[in-house]
Amino acid sequence: MKKVLATVAAVGCLAAASTALGGLPAGTGVNGSLHDMTVVVGPQADSMARVCVFCHTPHHAQSSDGGYNLPLWNHDIPDVTTYTPYAWATPMNSNNGEFTITDPLAGPSRLCMSCHDGAVAVDEHNSAFGKDASQATTSIANVTTYTNQQGRGALGKDLTQTHPIGFDYVEIAAWRNSNSQNGALDSNHNPTGDTEIVSADKGYALSITVENTTQGKYNYVQRNVGGKRIVDNLYGANIMTCATCHEVHNKENATQDNFTDGPKNLTVSGTTYPMAAPNYFLYAKQSESLICLSCHVK
Repeated sequence: MKKVLATVAAVGCLAAASTALGGLPAGTGVNGSLHDMTVVVGPQADSMARVCVFCHTPHHAQSSDGGYNLPLWNHDIPDVTTYTPYAWATPMNSNNGEFTITDPLAGPSRLCMSCHDGAVAVDEHNSAFGKDASQATTSIANVTTYTNQQGRGALGKDLTQTHPIGFDYVEIAAWRNSNSQNGALDSNHNPTGDTEIVSADKGYALSITVENTTQGKYNYVQRNVGGKRIVDNLYGANIMTCATCHEVHNKENATQDNFTDGPKNLTVSGTTYPMAAPNYFLYAKQSESLICLSCHVK
């Protein structure tokens, strides 16, 4: 198969900023989202214009890999030995003063990187895939996108430049919280004990109240109560993966705030499209860095 990637960048940026296409906003489902390749490269990418087949197949799926049960995966799996994992120099991040990642692609991360490492292509499928996507083109809002180019999701195999994954979140949270002071508050503004890393049983951040009048009184982060908790998205209830932050099926992800630092409208070939909220498939908003504050006490 050809090693190609669909050019998600041009269409993705336009689609995220446009109301011309249904299903692009957060929480609307995978059909029509930026994980729907029929939107990205056109319905002709698959002979039956299917959506799920780019990742899943009911028959002849990939077998389990390294003990992981793959969810009827219809895509080539990357070789973990070819990746460079994240490494900390300081501060110390575990109770023995060292921190190593034995498997940087533990759990769902190997599935994510089977598309997003820029090496294994979106058209690297088994025989269940209906047509070679390398030849597909599509025109969305008068912008024609051609495959055989690198997409915006190509993270590469050097994970030293990307937020660490594959580490024991629960262990690190316990150690860091025991070696720090001042920190998170509960709804009654009493200390929770989380001073550096939010405990895994907490929900994702919804908003923050900035304390700018009382010295030494920490900001209060309101969290999603009754919804997804951090632990629900840890592999094996303890390992941080891509899926800890990203909701790939566009079901329970947070609706982002509208763009505020750019033009309010986007004009393409004489047609103007209103700017709208981007969709990063995240469980919390980017505004006020709520996705960061979901795990980090800062």
